[in-house]
Amino acid sequence: MTIGIMGLRKPFKRGKYWYCEINRRRVSLRTSEKFEATQIFNGLKREYLAGRLEELQSECKTTLGEFADEYLEWAESTQKIRTFRANRLALDKLLAVAERSKKLDQLNFKPLDALVAKGKKGKLKTSSINNHIRHVRALFNKAVDWGLVEKNPFRGFKELKSEPRPPAFLSAKECVELISSIEDMELRRFVTASLYTGRRRGELFYLKWSDVDFERDCYLVRKSKTHLVRSYPMHPEFRALLKSFDDRQGRVFKRWEHPDTVTGLVKQALINAGHPEMRLHDLRHTFASNLAEAGESLQAIGELLGHTDKRTTEIYAHLSDQHLRDSLKRLKLNV
Repeated sequence: MTIGIMGLRKPFKRGKYWYCEINRRRVSLRTSEKFEATQIFNGLKREYLAGRLEELQSECKTTLGEFADEYLEWAESTQKIRTFRANRLALDKLLAVAERSKKLDQLNFKPLDALVAKGKKGKLKTSSINNHIRHVRALFNKAVDWGLVEKNPFRGFKELKSEPRPPAFLSAKECVELISSIEDMELRRFVTASLYTGRRRGELFYLKWSDVDFERDCYLVRKSKTHLVRSYPMHPEFRALLKSFDDRQGRVFKRWEHPDTVTGLVKQALINAGHPEMRLHDLRHTFASNLAEAGESLQAIGELLGHTDKRTTEIYAHLSDQHLRDSLKRLKLNV
């Protein structure tokens, strides 16, 4: 790092625009041309030497538009595709209700309030609006890391309250009907595997043949929401499904490049089978719910699902209370 006069750092390029640094604080020179950036910097240096630092810093704040352009250029080459897409969408939503010329240090909660209002007007789901809020808050942490602002302008903005969605699930009969309704063999295999393992989308999508052990009748889950590497027993139907594959190299379900593709295909299959309100994750609920209705303990269900907190499994408690129903039937009042 080359430091110029005292706390003044010479121009450097980040993404599309040129910047300089004043007392370790990055300020935008508002140009993508090196020659113009050098001229602007020389003018700033004269002002700096004249002792007008505060004026300089107030005049050189980065705008929302400049930050957005630089952030997206940086994020596209460093973030995972799914994360980048979500961040880009959230940023687009913000820019649709905020002025690109607004200085970062002048931002407050108003743009996010406008984002929420527009989302509600457009009848977006509460979960979708909250997802945009979370990504906007997260990506502006980078503005702090880069020294563009002292604090995240959206830190503390609260998400919308939403009613928890009760787990939806298919009966055993509906599971059979769903599987038989899917003509695409690869998709049918994925849905069948979901119903007989209860695995999360990513856990099943990234399952590799090297993690399948037919001899011990189990498989290993490496990519998990809880980040635990864990082995699970194989249901006979899941074992038979895996045995039906000819190609046993790399990922088990290698046809699709991104899990979002599978999500859309399973959603359409559920719609075609007469379950438009359901989603891919509900196949995991179906696995657990059918076990609970069969009288399996919540502890065993939680272990099969990979839950680290037993309270998470308690949403299936009302489905495993047949013993309570049987007890009630024995109650007789002679009145």
